[in-house]
Amino acid sequence: MQRERRRSHRYPFIANAEVATSSDKRVGRVMDLSFAGAYLAMTNPFSKHASVVIKIRTQTDYFECNATVVHSTHGIGMGVMFREISPPFLIVLREWLAAFMQAGEASR
Repeated sequence: MQRERRRSHRYPFIANAEVATSSDKRVGRVMDLSFAGAYLAMTNPFSKHASVVIKIRTQTDYFECNATVVHSTHGIGMGVMFREISPPFLIVLREWLAAFMQAGEASR
């Protein structure tokens, strides 16, 4: 069995998400987040290789970028790889992940 290789460390992250193609829009729940992408729990995920726009909302912040579905399991969810993150949204992503990294350092 081949082991999956990740481009960056994933952190548990719970937030609402909206994922859309040019012709369809679906909702899901972000479960894991990294600099490279996210895993979303969805009952009807998009197919592998689909180009999507992902919008993630927390109570205080908003993130949006283009992404590609890298794996998809019907009834469970999908993993997406982020592409083309604009600078304002890159700041939001960095702030979210910095909070997890600091929490990890504090627990050592």
